[in-house]
Amino acid sequence: DELSILKESINAATDEELEPVLTELWHQEKGRNVDEETILGIKKDIDRLNSRAKWQRRKLMRIVYRAAAIIAVPLIAAFTINLLDRLPAPAASDMIVAVGPGEKVNIVLPDGTRVKLNSETTLNYSISDFNRKSRQVSLAGEAYFEVTRNERKPFIIKTKALDVKVLGTVFNLQAREDELTTEIDLLEGEVALTSTITNQRVHLYASQRAVLDKSTGSIRVIKNALPYGAAWVKGELVFHATPVRDVFKAIERNYGVVIQLDKQDTSYNDLFTGRFSTANLNETLDILKMHYRFSYQIKGNEVAIQNFRLNQRKN
Repeated sequence: DELSILKESINAATDEELEPVLTELWHQEKGRNVDEETILGIKKDIDRLNSRAKWQRRKLMRIVYRAAAIIAVPLIAAFTINLLDRLPAPAASDMIVAVGPGEKVNIVLPDGTRVKLNSETTLNYSISDFNRKSRQVSLAGEAYFEVTRNERKPFIIKTKALDVKVLGTVFNLQAREDELTTEIDLLEGEVALTSTITNQRVHLYASQRAVLDKSTGSIRVIKNALPYGAAWVKGELVFHATPVRDVFKAIERNYGVVIQLDKQDTSYNDLFTGRFSTANLNETLDILKMHYRFSYQIKGNEVAIQNFRLNQRKN
């Protein structure tokens, strides 16, 4: 629980907020595994070099760099160990942000783009290339993007079934691998979409939604669409003619729970339309009970639902 809270705090913090924390850690760290005799020896070497009337600059710099490295490596190692105690994972060649069930994370990319990651979502990009050679990320899950405009470097999102290319705009992208569709709700600007299955290309404009059918690879555009796909950003779960199985799946993701349902008496084809707050699991289940007859028990992260009967609703 403490690690999850720390992870959310770090991901939600800006660079300006993190800087004093990192600076304090640096000043507190005194270094490890460096004895005084080694440090004095390094100092004597430097003093001896400085006392020479003539010296080769290249050789001096090489020795100084080596001496600096001897001092710096233990300090950096100690600092890294101290910092890693507070972070969920070490850095790698690719920056990977993974959000677990029941979590939501805000991040700022190196180009200033702001991204809100929904639960069970992974976003990654190349540390060495991003905002230098290109602006490309990969996404599996759901995220809300506020892309910083840069006409010279389009922002590209790679998903399993859909590629999204923008210059600077605001949109919500749902690209979960276990869903039958990939969907994007565009709130501002314009985006270019390409189906990786059929290579179909579509331009999407503000207040439009695009739905890609993974079974066919075709993209369907809905004009004047309400952005209910982005409702989670405002703390809501919104469903419109959604199969109940997907409603329960969304509840599991949002609250980080596992729902146990009596499948023998349940028809997963029933469609549900409604709106929940993402703040309270009991409230969500109670609202759902208004449409269906069932009882439930919550134990830890497990929700047991009994006597669920679809199409047998209370009057």
